[in-house]
Amino acid sequence: MTTETQDPITTNGLYKYDSVIGLLSPAGPGFSGPVSVTVGPDGMLYVACRANPNQPEGVRVSRCTRDGDFLDQFGTWGEEPGEFIWITDITFSQSGEIYVADENSHRISIFDKERKFSRRFGQQGTAPGELNRPSGLAFGPNGNLYVVDTLNHRIQILTPEGEYISEWGCLGETKGKFNMPWGITVDRLGSVYITDWKNDRVQKFDADGKFLMAFGSSGDSHGQFNRPNGIAVDLSGDIYICDWMNDRVQVFDQHGTFIDVLIGHAGMSKWARNFLDASPDIEAKLELAAHNIEPKRRFYRPVSVHVEDDGKVYVADCYRHRVQIYQKLDS
Repeated sequence: MTTETQDPITTNGLYKYDSVIGLLSPAGPGFSGPVSVTVGPDGMLYVACRANPNQPEGVRVSRCTRDGDFLDQFGTWGEEPGEFIWITDITFSQSGEIYVADENSHRISIFDKERKFSRRFGQQGTAPGELNRPSGLAFGPNGNLYVVDTLNHRIQILTPEGEYISEWGCLGETKGKFNMPWGITVDRLGSVYITDWKNDRVQKFDADGKFLMAFGSSGDSHGQFNRPNGIAVDLSGDIYICDWMNDRVQVFDQHGTFIDVLIGHAGMSKWARNFLDASPDIEAKLELAAHNIEPKRRFYRPVSVHVEDDGKVYVADCYRHRVQIYQKLDS
């Protein structure tokens, strides 16, 4: 079965498809609805899986090498300490602890460097420090935690222990206001970028919440969005945005000008190859449906993006249960 893509480049030729990691699986080598991807201080890839109501055993955080060797996993479905219902994001503190947002329980769970549950904080509400469906998480250069408080339409700044510091934002469409914000990233200068989900735009703020810039509108043309979620900024200041309902990742320069788009080019992952080698009857059936392979290379609801200093771009391709990887090319 031929599924290789020969490393095609993106629409404007600034990125090259590199590889893919993934396979639908409720445990072990594989993912089930991956919603957050990042690289930890140990250099390993961490992928948070949300799964679905019919497969709650798939809820967990998986750890693997960046070339696709499965290592281990932690967390499971539930409401007890160290468990989750609806994972939305994961991030690492400056000390190397792992923070996991669960929008169902309105709380943040923290795991130590050995991936053992440590503590948690958060409860539903609208008061300072309370949460209503938290989504994106990011640490600033000063070590404080930014939490996207989605249904309170605000961003809260908390200490690593969950103590309230400040906040900004409210429901609205004008600059500095939000309608169900979702994704967040903080660049090396401390600027904060938020995907304003229902307003179909991205907003940029300084570290204290002062409005700096906004770009985007509703639609499917370049520079437009249909429910943006995951976001990242690379070393050169280029901004990567998962355009959820348009099934793509758009790339913008530091001024918010469109420069390229990733649409998905996935071939076959190492995990999938191992599975098919053990199941030749399934591979034979796939050969008969070869005309369906091309559309399945493409993104289907990308939800999270992470960019490393070496120019590798990792995209959580949620509905196809995989992480697609690109390489930024020298300009």
